[in-house]
Amino acid sequence: GERVQLRIRNDTEMWHPFHLHGHTYQHTGGGPRKDTSIILPGQTLTVDFDADNPGLWVAHCHNIYHAEVGMTTVLGYRS
Repeated sequence: GERVQLRIRNDTEMWHPFHLHGHTYQHTGGGPRKDTSIILPGQTLTVDFDADNPGLWVAHCHNIYHAEVGMTTVLGYRS
């Protein structure tokens, strides 16, 4: 149930749609709840979400060819 902050950095020269499974988040500072956001080249995206859905959840670039070559991770926690 804790509020968690994730910081995702794009060190490439391409844009990447970051996608988080199992949760919605807000960009730090507010705004609508989302599960996918564009991260522009050289930029950092900071998001806040409530850790209220325990388990293992995939976070990845939504360009499938990027996810397939490693732009994928697993976020896990328990209650």
